[in-house]
Amino acid sequence: MELSVGSVAIAAGAAMAFAGWRAYSGRWRRWLAYGGLIPKVRSYPGLGLLYGGISFLLAPAAVWAAGAGAPKAAVAALVLPAIAGMLIWLLSHAWLPRFMRPEWVRATEQNEELYARHRGDV
Repeated sequence: MELSVGSVAIAAGAAMAFAGWRAYSGRWRRWLAYGGLIPKVRSYPGLGLLYGGISFLLAPAAVWAAGAGAPKAAVAALVLPAIAGMLIWLLSHAWLPRFMRPEWVRATEQNEELYARHRGDV
């Protein structure tokens, strides 16, 4: 892998991880208002950015470690979390399990559900 491609991946990963951290901590909440890819199904792309960003940070490190002759176990220790992060990032565009959502997201969803019941929408 060229240094420039790895550098771009690291820069993108850092930006994504930072945005995902802000989403998890509740400092960035606007993403929650956007609809998901599947109608009437809540998606969590803001939360998924954390996992995608971490995987973008780990992938170039794995390639560089493999190119430098690191042991296969060390490369696997970088590749497996990178793949898992990518899968979680993709999954977050359609769904995330309840235990992966922070408390402020669960509270917001519960308030929206109660408000919809009060209005008679449910």
